[in-house]
Amino acid sequence: MGELKEFGHRELGVKNPYNREALEAMMEATPARIATGRVGSRPPVEAWLSFRLDEASAKDAIWSRISDEFLTEHGVGLRTSTICTDKHDYLGHPEKGGILTKEAEEAILAHCTKGAQIQVFISEGLSSSAVMENLPDLLPALKHGFETIGLTFGTPFYVENGRVRLLNDVCRVLQPDVAIMLIGERPGLVTQTSLSAYMAYKAKMTDTDGERNCISNIYRMGLNPMEAAATIVDIAKRMLDQKVSGVALKL
Repeated sequence: MGELKEFGHRELGVKNPYNREALEAMMEATPARIATGRVGSRPPVEAWLSFRLDEASAKDAIWSRISDEFLTEHGVGLRTSTICTDKHDYLGHPEKGGILTKEAEEAILAHCTKGAQIQVFISEGLSSSAVMENLPDLLPALKHGFETIGLTFGTPFYVENGRVRLLNDVCRVLQPDVAIMLIGERPGLVTQTSLSAYMAYKAKMTDTDGERNCISNIYRMGLNPMEAAATIVDIAKRMLDQKVSGVALKL
């Protein structure tokens, strides 16, 4: 809610600027907090309150929980978890976010078809807000895009407290050709709703970031979800054609 929107239209806070046009041009080029002005040695009240609001929104993005109702409403019927006991454990032990619980593995096998060409799953990562903001548009667009080109689309599911390396464990369990993880990015003071799509072709437990591809900054003021869906579908098709992902994939 504290997200800076349409950053080209903010008010210049510097009093009697030497070069107003240059400052306004810089403000139009970045969402960063520049030219907010000062009162003595301190920022103006409005700038300080705006900063605190965005800081609070970033914290909320990390600590808030996605409801079962939201997931069900948007076509995600299964909720599972990694071996992290809670968000504190998740933040303190990143390696645990890459491992499914035994119960999660059994539920996924019971709920999803093994060996789909495309398998999408979702995790809040470091921003529940990113999932709630983008999933309603992104997931249907992905499903439509893959089905339009004749690829089998596995049943989407949700994994709480997931890290990117969870791609390897999901591929171990379900063995899809291409796995796609939609995960919330680390929130900042500009946006708390940025989502990433990490993708891998037949990932193995030993795979590293070099074997994955990533489409990042998926949100309304960045790469909008509909454009992101088209990009993801195109890259997945290339993975299937070339039978590889990561740095070896020719884009």
